[in-house]
Amino acid sequence: MMLIGTIGFHVIEGWSFLDCLYMTVITIFTVGFKEVRVLSPQGQIFTIFVILGGVGTAIFAFTKIAEIAFEGGIHKFWRRRRMQKELKNLKDHYIICGHGRMGKIVRERLEDEKLPFVVIDYKEEQLEDLKQTNSCLFIEGDATHEDILTKAGIKKAKGLAALLPTDADNLYLVLSAKLINPSLFILSKAMDEEAERKILQIGANKVVSPYKLSGLKIAQGLIRPTLVDFMDLIIRRKELALYMEELVVKKDSKLVNRNLTECDIRRTANVIVVAVKKPGEELVFNPSPDTKMETGDILLVLGDKKAVDQFENIYLGASS
Repeated sequence: MMLIGTIGFHVIEGWSFLDCLYMTVITIFTVGFKEVRVLSPQGQIFTIFVILGGVGTAIFAFTKIAEIAFEGGIHKFWRRRRMQKELKNLKDHYIICGHGRMGKIVRERLEDEKLPFVVIDYKEEQLEDLKQTNSCLFIEGDATHEDILTKAGIKKAKGLAALLPTDADNLYLVLSAKLINPSLFILSKAMDEEAERKILQIGANKVVSPYKLSGLKIAQGLIRPTLVDFMDLIIRRKELALYMEELVVKKDSKLVNRNLTECDIRRTANVIVVAVKKPGEELVFNPSPDTKMETGDILLVLGDKKAVDQFENIYLGASS
């Protein structure tokens, strides 16, 4: 505004730059001093715009200063602005609703996998560790509200985990999420069987009952402890080179209209196809060598990380 005012007065009135600068300063800050010289009609009109622009700029500046002070300092202000920008650019990410004990485990696993995600929780204390480390994106708010879900980029998200404290909250969250993005994959937590049934009915793709899963794992640990240890290693991935991945057969894949024997996957890529799931059918473990692959089939493959990547590049293409 100072530069525009100085040049403007010089062009319109033909004054010296010092007089133009002085006129601009007393105009912007509305100190009430008399004009340097008598203004022409064009100069008066220009002065009006300088006053409006100067006052508007000052109000904007004071608003931002107050916003920074309210947010707790310049560091928090810029961090919030950076997060808002990153949230707008997110796509194919995951949304974790609820950062309790289960939410933290899900978040840590997504971090290990280096997958994009955003955490939502309305309790400030649940997000305290994220605020301290500044390691991931988070939103402090109620995940059942549509504006919060929209802010988290639900329309461009790949999946959502409904891990709120109560079944009623998760039920409402799943309903809200499906109304905004009907194609979104949603996994929800449910504490009792009745809630599990209802959450599935309103659109959740998967429902997990923590108590049921824990009980089954304890039972298997008593009966088949070695099997449980093996599955734990696969799930954690940190302690073992063994790697299990879920891959989708695309229409341009080399697997389309060929069976497992013809593909010779074990010799070429050194991985094992543990299971195959065809669209609309149940998961088939240890598929027959004559099983023909089709577009849309989901394969569970087992091997080390290098072998799985090699299989993906050879048979499915890098885009898969």
